[in-house]
Amino acid sequence: MLTRIRLSDHAQAFLLGFIFFLAAAASVSFARFDGGVAYVWGAAGLLLARLVTLPPRRWGPSLLWCGVACVLEIVTVGIGWRSVPFLTPVLLLEPVLAALLLRRVLGREFDINTVRGMVWFIALAGIVAPAVSGLFAGAVVAVFVRAPFWSNFLHWVAAHGLGAVMITPVAAILFTRTTSLRSLRWCRADWLANAALLLTVGVTALIVFYQKTAPILFLPLLPMVLATVRGGRFAAIASMVIVGVSGAVLTAYGRGPINLVPGSPGEKALLLQGYIACAGLLVLPVASLLTQLRIVADRWRESEARYRTIADALGDAIIDVAADGTVRYASSAIADMTGLPSDAVVGSHASGFVFEDDLAVVAVAYRQALQAPGKPVIVQYRGPREEPDGRRWFEASLRAVTAQGESLGIVGSIRDVSERKRLELSLTREARLDPLTGLANRRAFLEQLEQRCDATQAAWSSARAGSLAILDLDHFKRINDGYGHAVGDIVLQAVASEAMRFCRSRDLVARIGGEEFCVIFGGASMADAEAAADRLREAIRALRIPLDGGQSISVTASIGLAEIVPGGTALSILKRADTALYEAKRHGRNRLRIAA
Repeated sequence: MLTRIRLSDHAQAFLLGFIFFLAAAASVSFARFDGGVAYVWGAAGLLLARLVTLPPRRWGPSLLWCGVACVLEIVTVGIGWRSVPFLTPVLLLEPVLAALLLRRVLGREFDINTVRGMVWFIALAGIVAPAVSGLFAGAVVAVFVRAPFWSNFLHWVAAHGLGAVMITPVAAILFTRTTSLRSLRWCRADWLANAALLLTVGVTALIVFYQKTAPILFLPLLPMVLATVRGGRFAAIASMVIVGVSGAVLTAYGRGPINLVPGSPGEKALLLQGYIACAGLLVLPVASLLTQLRIVADRWRESEARYRTIADALGDAIIDVAADGTVRYASSAIADMTGLPSDAVVGSHASGFVFEDDLAVVAVAYRQALQAPGKPVIVQYRGPREEPDGRRWFEASLRAVTAQGESLGIVGSIRDVSERKRLELSLTREARLDPLTGLANRRAFLEQLEQRCDATQAAWSSARAGSLAILDLDHFKRINDGYGHAVGDIVLQAVASEAMRFCRSRDLVARIGGEEFCVIFGGASMADAEAAADRLREAIRALRIPLDGGQSISVTASIGLAEIVPGGTALSILKRADTALYEAKRHGRNRLRIAA
């Protein structure tokens, strides 16, 4: 396996300086057509690419070795050693100035994938920095070579600007990527497809630059873009190299569309560089954007896989519901709640998993969640399936999902709360029931009486609220004292059972304390209530409650009866019935009295 070779900054800078020297020497040797500046200059683009990929504190070694390369180039193939003190700073000034300006405008990251980044890069690296250095370079050349200032200035700006635009993006990619082939994670089919596309680029470039009858420079651009889309940055760089080499070699031999344009060899060299630079600015941003999209897609797949793993590991079911109620995702825990695998749940409407009587409550919670993005809304509902121990209860925490202010649906976590609900209902019943007799306790009785007293006048016009009877066992203390509290409890339970036997579904029997009971005869007239209360009194008197040893015990009850009248309060009606009860006791017990 190939591994990345890690070099120190000085080793990398030395290698950069060596390549800088080769590029500069080649440019001066082969592209200095009129004795002035070279018409091709990519060395500054190499140094600029290195500077924009490093923090300024690490620029020293690169500037040092590239400075040495400048001196060697000027002395060996340039305009002579006397110009070294003047021309060397100028050659280094250009990439340093461009790098500083780009960092100031674009920040620390060299990003030309956006329109803004590309415009600033062309303006600063392709125009401003070459123009500033060109002023000094034109003067130096004019002094030492006796060449015209303005023509050398213009040729310098054009050659250096095009060289930076053409070389810097490619070199920056190479400087920031691994030197191994591990980054090219292509399968065999990818290699064959990319090789075929690059071959197409090469054949097209050879055809275009070999003929010299038609200006068809646009033809290589299509296969270059296709190769870039298929193969990414490597294919983009390879395409530029193929087109650049083909164009340079064939143009130098007098072939190709560039030679159709009238002008000097230097001007044709500049035109070819401009063409290659434009091609590079077309495919390199596409390659970078595709790379970013692949990275985002990979991260999205990793995030989705992680999300699904976490969701499946949770005891709660996680669902993603679209704004129209369609389930887009459901974790595996949904199977235990619905009896269906998650794949079967996806695509169905969420309302199908809610008991129809609870649909309105869930719909309200759903709308509340959509109207308050980011705020969780809790709702409890029953499932649609009837099970042996009743319908299961679920609790859902709903939260709206938004993107750029637009609601995309609801994400909810659902848990089974059936046991908790049963416990709550049990505790509620226990809080409202008398533990000894199982009847309603004083709290439940008063709530029911208050509800009947709070009935509207309209309700009274169509139906009676009913009557209230208070029943107290006569001489119950003697039973407790003579037989013990255990027997007293048995007596209370027997009386409660007898009272329940006489009650209708709309009546309420309650034990409000000690040996005292209350009966609300719902909707009964006073005559009907009086007859029912008296039958209950007689039934209690006829009770024979068996005890251990074959004995039995009997008990009687006194009853006070009052009508539940409109506008009365629970306490006032209770007081009237209680007064009637004491009248019954005062007149001999085991009797019924009606409140005045």
